[in-house]
Order: sequence, then structure tokens, then C-alpha cells
Amino acid sequence: MQYISDPQVRLVTRPSINWAAIADFLDSEGLPPIPDSIRSGDDESSAVVEISARLCYMSYGRGRKDISDFINNLLSKGDGSVFEHVNYGFVISGISRSLTHELVRHRAGFAYSQRSQRYVDESESDFIIPPALNENDAKTIKAADVMKAAMESSLSSYKNLVSELDKIIPEEQFESLSDRRKAIRQAARSVLPNATETKIFVTANVRAWRHFIEMRGAGFADWEIRNLAIIILKILEQESPLLFSDFTIDKLPDGTLTAKPKYSKI
Repeated sequence: MQYISDPQVRLVTRPSINWAAIADFLDSEGLPPIPDSIRSGDDESSAVVEISARLCYMSYGRGRKDISDFINNLLSKGDGSVFEHVNYGFVISGISRSLTHELVRHRAGFAYSQRSQRYVDESESDFIIPPALNENDAKTIKAADVMKAAMESSLSSYKNLVSELDKIIPEEQFESLSDRRKAIRQAARSVLPNATETKIFVTANVRAWRHFIEMRGAGFADWEIRNLAIIILKILEQESPLLFSDFTIDKLPDGTLTAKPKYSKI
């Protein structure tokens, strides 16, 4: 058993364009070829936005020639639907189930696949230290000790409950041993706390990610999910600066960070 304070966030999927198909479409419509029609260059995330936005007005080869000006105009006008075509997927670990209970409330534009407590044995599970208990002063250490004692007790209860259920649940009730193990674990997990570490694969489009970062990066958000929102923002700023660089990161008096966009709720 380990106590974890920092999440691991890995960007694993990003947009990809079939440029040959786009070129064929432009040619079939008698439109200027690439790059006269598409000004995004090698930035495929902004290219997806540009291609979809220009299709609405068939403005390929016309209008704003600077891609930064083009994207910022869309953001400022709140033309959010074209940002839904751009998806990024993350594998996130070292976070609590308390965090994912809040994360999965974000529905529109999101897809989730999370580690299952019914199928996976949690007898060696790790736990997340809440950010409020990460300080090293004497009072915080004492509070953290209280928390750790509770985690150890809950894990011991989980193991004991698995053992007792294994004795009383008959095998003949199930079609397979894996179904019986699932029944035991789904009952035993009831004693595990929200601080239990979990892993989740999250995919969302740019519009959804921007909304998530705006809501969960705000000062009123829970500290753990706010930290995650800031980490994801920094990755996406590097990955696609045109779509995320309008966010400002500030530090609060308590030392934690917040994120606020120039263009809100596109």
C-alpha cells in the first residue's frame, strides 16, 4: 500500500487528418488547393477546426488568412460547435475515486473507461493523500496520520470481508468462478473509502475540455480535481496552443493554482 499525492497524466490520443481526402474534397468542389484553402499548416488540431468552420460558409481560400486570428475570432464569437470535432484522450492514474465521482459528472463530449472495483482485487490498493494534508507542519502530519490509520483499517476490513464472503457464498449459484469473485468483490468494496486510488481513460473534445478546465480550474473547485485540471491544461497548451492559450493560470494566497479563460463557455 502506498500513499500518493501527485497524479500521472498521459496524453495518449490526438487528432489526425486524412489530407488526401481533404485535397480530394477541395478539388471536387473547385476550391483552392492546400495550403491556400487551409492555413493551419502542421497543427492538425487547429486544422480540424478550420476545415469544419470554413465548410459552414464554403470560405476556403477566402477571409482571414492568419490562423491565430481565425481561431480567436471563432472563440470570441462563441462558435463552439466546430471545436467538438477535435478530441484528446488521457490515461490518468494516481487519483482518488472521490475525484472521478466529480469528473464523470461532465457528460457532454466526454467518454470514460475506469478501473473496475468489481473485477479488480483491491486488497493491495493505494490511497490518495488529499492536498490539504500534503503540508509538512506538525498539525498537518498529525491529521495525515489520522487519515492513514483510517485507510489501513478500511483495507483490513476489505480483506476480512472478502475472506468471510468466500466462506459463505456457494459456488453453485454462479455459472463461473469469475462471476463468484465479482460478487464477492462488489460486496466487499462497500468498505473502501473515496480516497482509494483509481485509473481512468478519458476522451473529450476541445469544447468539453475547455468547459472542464474552466469549471474545475476555478478557485471554488475541489483542490485535487483543480490540480488535475491545471495539469491537463498545461499539456493541452503545449499540444495545441491556438485552442488553449487564452487561459491564464494564477496563484491563490494558499499557494494553489487556478485557471481562467479569456473566452468563456464557447
